[in-house]
Amino acid sequence: MLGISLIFTGVILAIGLWGLRKLPTDPVTYGVVTFFGRRTSWYVKEGWHWFFLYPFVHGFVPVDVTAKNQDFSPEDLRTPDMAEIEVLTAITFKPDPDHLINYLNNKGEAGVRKILDDVVEEAIRERAANPTKPPYTWEDAVKMKEVFIAEVAATIIGRDVGTTSLDELNKLAIELRRGNGVVKIETLGVILSRVNVKSVKPKGELAKAAEQAAKELREMQAEKIEIDNVGDRIKELAEKTGISSELAVEVVQTERKKVTKDIKQIKLDAGSVVEAAGKFFSGFRK
Repeated sequence: MLGISLIFTGVILAIGLWGLRKLPTDPVTYGVVTFFGRRTSWYVKEGWHWFFLYPFVHGFVPVDVTAKNQDFSPEDLRTPDMAEIEVLTAITFKPDPDHLINYLNNKGEAGVRKILDDVVEEAIRERAANPTKPPYTWEDAVKMKEVFIAEVAATIIGRDVGTTSLDELNKLAIELRRGNGVVKIETLGVILSRVNVKSVKPKGELAKAAEQAAKELREMQAEKIEIDNVGDRIKELAEKTGISSELAVEVVQTERKKVTKDIKQIKLDAGSVVEAAGKFFSGFRK
């Protein structure tokens, strides 16, 4: 009898030890419990768990539930003016513990990423090319990051943008841009926490033309500032030395090396004027 008891105890211990399984904490992993190989709605969190007659009666399907980042760069985007643009978008999502079966039904992380890639690309392309809504030009598109965020978010969660109020969309966009969103997408089995449009800019030859235009604008602004400064210097020189405005212009242009003449070659009746001009400009020389 003692031998049978020991054997029975050994079998129980073996079954008990065999059923012990640990779910990783790095990365944090949950387990969807299975019963005779079929997934159930139950799940267990990371750490040690016991599964009766593992894996024949009870088992689990591991799911990495850490947050996942995904970047998008949809191709062939054009605004109604046929300008080619680039919209760089990023989202953060994680599996929803309450809908892990849906997550697995969508082939887990790889499958959800593919679905989100298609959804985001379609949302941005349709908004960019819609002739009845802004952006009507690529210049408009560059200023519409918040609109693209709201459009992408609404499309992902299955909301009809046309029937959703502007205030709702703006609130949704702000929360998701900050990474504070807790938007459940039950069909995918994920929680969406962040949607951000990193940049909207022209592509190809248009990008080169836009950069050239921006460069010319910067140069024009710098030139205007320079001209304003020169005007102030001419006026100040004329007031402090008593010379004419015409002569002050010549002195300033000579000092700026815009006229190929030594300042000492300027013939003035009063040598003190030249000396005063030289002292006046000594503070501007680099």
